[in-house]
Amino acid sequence: MEPKYFRSLEELKIDTRQETTDKPAGDRQFIFEMQQELKKSTTATRRDFLKVFGFTVASAAIASSCEQPVRKAIPLLIQPEEIVPGEANYYASTFFDGTDYCPIVVKVRDGRPIKIEGNKLSSLTQGGT
Repeated sequence: MEPKYFRSLEELKIDTRQETTDKPAGDRQFIFEMQQELKKSTTATRRDFLKVFGFTVASAAIASSCEQPVRKAIPLLIQPEEIVPGEANYYASTFFDGTDYCPIVVKVRDGRPIKIEGNKLSSLTQGGT
């Protein structure tokens, strides 16, 4: 089918009226042609979908596996008296789990908790967790 060129808007209006009268909406051939044109006009295929999906999965995997920059630990400029490097400190605390709580003792070395155990001095649990 060769392209049609119009010189004015009137010719376009006349041409569109003729096309609508030539092919009624209930004509089976007309419906079939419209379906064929619709299939040709859609460019998204299963193959394109799989390409895009694969790219997004690969980029997400690469983004999540990138190494984080190494952050240097800066020592304390003014060191508190109770902190001695390499020596553990013990702090009494409680663990709350929605409805129950448990008295605990937390072993902390260099500001990081390394062990949690039940508080033996507690009359409630007597060291059990």
